[in-house]
Amino acid sequence: MRERDNKSEQEEDFSGLCVLLVEDNEIMRLSLEDRLRLEGLPVRCASDAASAYAQIEKGDVDLVVTDIRLPDGSGTDLFAYISRHHPGTPVILMTAYSDISDAVALVKAGAVDYLTKPFELCDFIDKMGRHLSRIRDVRLSTGSLGIDDAHFRPGAGVLGKSAPMRTIERLVARLSESDSSVLITGESGVGKEVVADLIHHNSLRAQGPLVKVNCAALPLGLIESELFGHEKGAFTGAMQRRIGRFEQAHGGTIFLDEIAEIPREIQVKLLRVLQELVIERVGGQESISLDVRVIAATQVDLDTAMKKGDFRSDLYWRLNVIHVHIPPLRERRDDILHLARIFVNQLAANTRWRVKGLSKEAELQLLSMSYPGNVRELKNIIERAIALCGGRWLAKNDLLIPGSMEAADDQEVTVNTLTLTLKESIKNAECAAIWKALEESGWIINKAAKSLAISRKSLWEKMKRYGIEK
Repeated sequence: MRERDNKSEQEEDFSGLCVLLVEDNEIMRLSLEDRLRLEGLPVRCASDAASAYAQIEKGDVDLVVTDIRLPDGSGTDLFAYISRHHPGTPVILMTAYSDISDAVALVKAGAVDYLTKPFELCDFIDKMGRHLSRIRDVRLSTGSLGIDDAHFRPGAGVLGKSAPMRTIERLVARLSESDSSVLITGESGVGKEVVADLIHHNSLRAQGPLVKVNCAALPLGLIESELFGHEKGAFTGAMQRRIGRFEQAHGGTIFLDEIAEIPREIQVKLLRVLQELVIERVGGQESISLDVRVIAATQVDLDTAMKKGDFRSDLYWRLNVIHVHIPPLRERRDDILHLARIFVNQLAANTRWRVKGLSKEAELQLLSMSYPGNVRELKNIIERAIALCGGRWLAKNDLLIPGSMEAADDQEVTVNTLTLTLKESIKNAECAAIWKALEESGWIINKAAKSLAISRKSLWEKMKRYGIEK
């Protein structure tokens, strides 16, 4: 009974991972495959290099175990291919005694381990378990998407297991030695900031600062001062010199989120900064040289914004040297359970009892949802479910929004109906006014805020609070 419990726990721990076993000897391949499955370790097999390449290109392989000698190539060539196209994917080599020197050379080049044939099956299983545990621990380590920057390696699938996210991870790896500007696009909540984090922390600037600026939240009259700084006395209230965000990012990276919200008059000055890497503080005459990489992000269709004259085309092309588009979660449904499990492990650590995971019904419920708020919405759902869950496993009803038809079953809710109705009425009226102002202004934050007689920062905060997006 105890052995069965341990096995179940191991299966649970390594769910979502995939080992690719590459071995041309059929008897040995089947023997290793059977033993891996018996131990609850996930495995797929290939009998030659061609099959291995095809499996790797699916983008969901987490660990490769390969013989050095293959009928149509070699493990050495396979390792070189993985290092070039899927950096960060661990490779373990199986080799005869006569080829140990080759295996040792490959370990020095980056392979994680090797096994000398013949080997004991228990040693093989122990080695697989240790390496899968490391991969799992990196996946469940934290950050806004379950990412620990200190351990992240592009190609490991920490953004998701779907092909589009694997492609983005490979792109991040190729950008590691580049200083080119990057433009990240995608709907609200898809993880644009997380990708910016990964680009910075896997670049030559990783030891430098990463300064993040939400352009939509900057006070309209102070955007230039916030970005470029100001001298003492530059304007009323400038009691001392202020170092702007670009100077703060010197030697590192600046991330300009919601770049489309920068007013056109500031876009001109931003363009000069990007072209010349020189700034002047507001009220100053000194030219200050910068060493900074720029990553920008937006959920706005910049092609449409340029046609309307809201965004400068020359600034667009200066920012859009490397373009990363993140598809919405509804278009990469393979990532839903993968990310949900990461969030459960990340968020459950702070609860009084350890939530072990998602029930099958809960998983089916997650897969049935549409996620207009994308990954941010998924994380909020998991966080709310963990807070409300009274057991060890998250159930379907834990995931449903309180007040919905399905969530109402067997739940007793005691609230003051008059107070709830008043709050709902105020919220609905405010939402309707914001929607109307945004539609009439063509979704230009400045114009909408002016028509509502509130600051653009207040409007942005209300849009975030109510989940209003184009």
